[in-house]
Amino acid sequence: MESLSRIEKFLLGHIWYGYAGKIYFSRGSSSAESYLGEMFAEEFTSRDQRFFMKLAEEFKKAISKLRDNWIIEISGFEASLTSYGQQLIKELSKEEYKKIMEEIKKGNI
Repeated sequence: MESLSRIEKFLLGHIWYGYAGKIYFSRGSSSAESYLGEMFAEEFTSRDQRFFMKLAEEFKKAISKLRDNWIIEISGFEASLTSYGQQLIKELSKEEYKKIMEEIKKGNI
């Protein structure tokens, strides 16, 4: 868990605590990573804010890294924690997840 960035830890926690470990989505023509990055960014800021694109890009990069390291799996229209991701999430308390979320809401990424 130490090798994960705050954004990666947050996304891992967000999928686990916010979506019970699995999220369904319909992405249209964009990549799953881009769609999910923008979807998660919209939860914290509106599209008309300058911060939106930066946050969406950070989320996209983090999602790609989590996928590449087999922490999350993206298949079709579903993103879910792998068994490895479920092991890692045990190291992130809900309190720490909420603390990171509050920092992101303030624009501190």
